[in-house]
Amino acid sequence: MTTIIIKKEKYTLDSKILLDLGYVLKRRAWCKKIEMPQIREEIERLQVLKIPDIVVVLD
Repeated sequence: MTTIIIKKEKYTLDSKILLDLGYVLKRRAWCKKIEMPQIREEIERLQVLKIPDIVVVLD
């Protein structure tokens, strides 16, 4: 599993978008666990939304 983290301070759009994508707000950061093959697709989706500072943590 891999975790994608988006810091809340850097993200200014409506949180409804991230909730719809399956992200959960934990300790001032949006997090989502995904499988390894989905990393590229998820990062491309976030880049289209112009979300800055995406952190990928390998578990």
